[in-house]
Amino acid sequence: MLWASLGLATGLGCAPDDPFDFGGPRSCEPVDQNVWVYDLMQEAYLWSAELPAVDPADYDTASELVRDLRVDPDRWSRVSDKERSDALFEEGKVIGLGYRTLRDADQRVVVADVARDSPADRAGIRRGDVIQTVGGLRTAQIDEEERWSEVYGQSEPGVVVQLEVLSPGLRAQPVELVKDWYTIDTVPVHRVLPAPGRPVGYLQLATFVDTAPEALDAAFAEWNEAGVRRVVIDLRYNGGGLVSVARHFIHLLVGSVAEGRMAYGIRYNANFSSENLDREVLRLPHSLRAVEQVVFITTGASLSASELVINAVSAHVPVSIVGDTTGGKPVGSKHFDFCEQVAAPITFRIVNARGVGDYFDGLPPTCAAPDDLTMQLGDAGEASLATALHLLETGECLDLAEGERAAAPWSPGLRTRTDSRADPDRWPTVGLLR
Repeated sequence: MLWASLGLATGLGCAPDDPFDFGGPRSCEPVDQNVWVYDLMQEAYLWSAELPAVDPADYDTASELVRDLRVDPDRWSRVSDKERSDALFEEGKVIGLGYRTLRDADQRVVVADVARDSPADRAGIRRGDVIQTVGGLRTAQIDEEERWSEVYGQSEPGVVVQLEVLSPGLRAQPVELVKDWYTIDTVPVHRVLPAPGRPVGYLQLATFVDTAPEALDAAFAEWNEAGVRRVVIDLRYNGGGLVSVARHFIHLLVGSVAEGRMAYGIRYNANFSSENLDREVLRLPHSLRAVEQVVFITTGASLSASELVINAVSAHVPVSIVGDTTGGKPVGSKHFDFCEQVAAPITFRIVNARGVGDYFDGLPPTCAAPDDLTMQLGDAGEASLATALHLLETGECLDLAEGERAAAPWSPGLRTRTDSRADPDRWPTVGLLR
């Protein structure tokens, strides 16, 4: 996977056997960390030639430095805690409450997704519930006073969050949640749906972490047993993750029809252009035996590895997109360890077999469709999935009634906090729940 693990050493110089081994800071004093990170950015950052000239000593932390160094259109370079980063990418574990929200047409805060066996799930919170208060404050007041980060508190186990939740058909109830570690269910829904001719496979992929391939293999094995040839892949809340997991997913989707062809290419800056590489499509034991068409469900929260898969697969089989334009992240990061932290500057751009990349404006939908918060994910009547199934059957978009279209709009460019107004720099760019 695209990941560089670096020990602590003095100076910034590449080891002869690994051009991306930059050693580590002279010490873990803040100024030495900042100098090392600044030098790293000058060498490996995709837009290194455009970096502003700054004094690393002017910054309290490496995280603040990287945030200030980012060049448009970069919104993603960051410094993260190593323990939490490893827990996420290697084990699929995060700290939080385990739910995600969107705004409906009335600007209510509506639960869109709940992680299985998370604090929110154990408290009975479900998709479609309305969060009326957080910490005793009405959501409208929190909006007005811009207090979302404050009311949810620190991302630490044991932090208590008091909610008032309105479930459909019931009275509002107080709910107390306590933040804790939980494990992301990477494939929370996978089904074989009846359809004219052959059945259709539906799968929701939550994030691209190391625990995902096993769950994906199981779903594809079931699809092959059922004779599935057309699939709907739901990436509406998937903000990305590991390129290695995206590659595995590509192999499963098109390995039977594109074996040996280029899956995608990695392109570094001029300093490392000799390290550019192309990855080939492989046929895996559980690759779909034959694939006729793939429909992806997306929103503005679909980013990075999600877009990589869509772009790569589209070069080999018919692909359609249902929902909203994706978030637009055609670039990725190598990870560099230092002082119990991980620097993740944007270091490469991604292209497909046709050379298509640089989709910073996102991948537009073939058929626009709302995220229907009144229906559960995987329900054939949910608006986005219904549109995808209609497209597979007829080749045309589903003509949704205007009222239905406006019933549950998503937030454009949705990020993974409760609200798009929240600071995105506090959160990973992969598709995590709160």
